[in-house]
Amino acid sequence: MNSREGMNKGEEQAREKEGEILKYKEEVKVAEVSEKELIKELDTIKKQLDTTRKQLDEEKDRYLRMGAEFDNFRKRTQREREELIKYANEKLISELIDIMENLERGVENAKKMDNKDKLIEGMELIYKQFKGVLEKNGLTPIKALGERFDPYRHEAMMQTVTDEYEDGTILEELARGYMLNNRVIRYSKVRVSKRKEDEIENEVR
Repeated sequence: MNSREGMNKGEEQAREKEGEILKYKEEVKVAEVSEKELIKELDTIKKQLDTTRKQLDEEKDRYLRMGAEFDNFRKRTQREREELIKYANEKLISELIDIMENLERGVENAKKMDNKDKLIEGMELIYKQFKGVLEKNGLTPIKALGERFDPYRHEAMMQTVTDEYEDGTILEELARGYMLNNRVIRYSKVRVSKRKEDEIENEVR
């Protein structure tokens, strides 16, 4: 090998080494860029996680506040309901107290008077006052005598066989029934008519 060939070979090897060095530097540069991007992306993810964690904490606090507010609302509603039930009849009782006191005065006056007419008149006034209070609060008597028997308003205590009335006619009111605001609170106890069996059979035929 002459000196020229040796130089050419040396130059070729030098160029190869230089190419390897440039390639290595490029790879290092790419690696540095990738690392920076990764760090930047990780930083972005961390910020997103912090934001999400903060939002979750805020939602948790809001949920706890709502739970506490609902619990307070439930307790307050229960307390108000108990108060309403406890004092629902306060106005009615107040009006009945007036009637009770009038009755007390009537009894005391009755002990001192000989005139029964005055006593009866006083009792009638108290009765009207008492009846008026009940009617004002929604109490109404149930019609019974002469009416058609209605199992939703009347309770049949007795039956009388007769051909003078239609079957199921109320002949006698044994105890008056009452309704409170269209709801039956006491059924009328009544005696009703019952047709003879042979007459009913003839009508059916």
